[in-house]
Order: sequence, then structure tokens, then C-alpha cells
Amino acid sequence: MRNLMILSACLLGACGGEGDGKKTAEAQAATVEAGQWETSFEVTAFRSTDKTPPAVKAAVGDKESGPTCIPAGGEASPPGELFAGPGYQCQTQSSYIRNGRINVSLKCSRSGINGDIMQTVQGSYTGTTFEGTVDTLSYLTGPGDFAMARKFSGRKTGGSCAAPGAAEKKAA
Repeated sequence: MRNLMILSACLLGACGGEGDGKKTAEAQAATVEAGQWETSFEVTAFRSTDKTPPAVKAAVGDKESGPTCIPAGGEASPPGELFAGPGYQCQTQSSYIRNGRINVSLKCSRSGINGDIMQTVQGSYTGTTFEGTVDTLSYLTGPGDFAMARKFSGRKTGGSCAAPGAAEKKAA
């Protein structure tokens, strides 16, 4: 009977096979890798929270993507824009990115909008990919407050990032 229980557990995936080694090592990456990243976002829920037209134009199903850089040395606490999406400027309030888990709280702003846009990010990662959800609530000084949920994914697309201002220095 005991052998039958062990065999059942192995059949259900509890016992590792030969091909699992690479997947396990990737899943247990200590941090996301520095370099260029491409992130994609899809709105899964969107609504006004103050019964006025939302300050951000969005609808369920809307998609957007964009590049972001994680500088060398910033792997444990990457820029908030990596998880917030294009058009947001963010400060990280709290960050836990370790052992394949992402849990980040961001305080963001957006051009033309007065007030705070708070974002909570939860997800998982390997060294070169990540995915998860972003829940957003706005606290604006006027009308237009909104709540939004999005799913996101990202993949590393390149090595080191250009230093800020490098392009302007080259042009001069």
C-alpha cells in the first residue's frame, strides 16, 4: 500500500524527472536580471470609483507594452515603471522580489493627472521573465478616481542599459 501511495505521488508530479533541473533552477533565480526588458499589460477590470468619468482612458481588453531598463545593481528593487507600465512615474513604497516571488507597492503619478495612483503588484519570475497582476486605485485631488486591474508579463530583451544622457552626449 505504501509503495502505491509513493507511486501515486510521483505520478502527480511530486517526484522530479530529468528535465526538471533547468526549470527548477530558473524558477529559483534570486532576482530578476539587470538589462533591457519589454513589458506587456492587459486591462482585466476598469471602473470609476467616484461616479465621474475616469481620469485615465481605459477599457477591459486594452493592451499596451513598452521597454524598461533594470540598471546593474538594481535587480532587487527595479524601477517601479517596470511593473506600472508606460506613462507612469513611480516611487517604490515596498518591494519583495526574491526566490521567484514579486510583491511590490508603488506610488505613481501620470502627466496631466493631479493626485496619487497607488499600484499593488503580485507575481512570479525567473531570471529573464515575469508575470503577474497589478491592482490600481487612484486618489486624485479632483474628480476622475478609478480602479483598474491588469495582468502583465515581461521578458528580458537585452544586456546592459545605456547610461542616462548617453545619447545626448554622443550627439554633442
